Amino acid sequence: MTINQLQYYVEIVCQKSFTRAAESLFVSQSALSKSVRTLEQEFETELIDHSSKDFLLTPEGEIFYEYARKILDFFNMQTRELHQRLHDMGGSLNIGIPPTSGTVYFYSLIREYRERYPNVDLNILEVPSKILLKEMDMNRLDMGAVLEPFSNSQYISKPVYRAEIVLTVSKTHPLAARKCVSFSTLRNEKFLMMSSDFIYHDIIISLCKEAGFTPNIAFKSSQWDLIFEMANDSQGIAFFPTPLLAKRNCANIRQIHLKNPEAQWVLSIAYRKDKFITEPMQRFLALCNET
Repeated sequence: MTINQLQYYVEIVCQKSFTRAAESLFVSQSALSKSVRTLEQEFETELIDHSSKDFLLTPEGEIFYEYARKILDFFNMQTRELHQRLHDMGGSLNIGIPPTSGTVYFYSLIREYRERYPNVDLNILEVPSKILLKEMDMNRLDMGAVLEPFSNSQYISKPVYRAEIVLTVSKTHPLAARKCVSFSTLRNEKFLMMSSDFIYHDIIISLCKEAGFTPNIAFKSSQWDLIFEMANDSQGIAFFPTPLLAKRNCANIRQIHLKNPEAQWVLSIAYRKDKFITEPMQRFLALCNET
């Protein structure tokens, strides 16, 4: 068994296709087929169900995939460390950050990190939370910013920032004079929501369900500015972390505290439990703890 064989096998499984894997790896399809057959002969078991019309792993193939990923992760991390030590380089750090959290919290951390560790190749991927998790699952990111509650047995998460989520309505809305409302009060309102690509969307849904109702979603968007302007225009109600409102002209918007349940916006840094914690990762986590 070789590293190349493991890399081929993992890519085939990820792509669920020999053809797409061959294109991704720039090798022939026959080379991939031969590699899988060699592995199956070595371990005396069938890894891919060759009788199925669709791509399907055997139970043994699932186990092999899990171990192949672990071996490759370890190999890649050790290779990076070796390269860093041999060439006296700072290493690299790949972090995923949702657009909102970057605007509110991480922009200053990124500046501070680059000033302290100029030799580290710091790469920032700005994507919605759910896409970010997929990238970490594929080991394309070292760590990423997620919203709590974050429950995933394969990850470790460390809270780094907390703020209140408030209800935002136009100044002409019937609730505009209220300082605080219960979530149950909102069951008949039109909700303006972030799109389902964002974990923030799921958080608001969960808070509504905790209050005993399913929200009436009138509109979804991936743009905070659009949601803000629609709420300002009395087209519905919206929910904003207070730091985002601090960056906007709120002369015509009313901010109302929420209760039963209270709403908190909690940012955490997450990384896979099976991931080797590199020196650049340790430094970033330490910097988060300082702020």
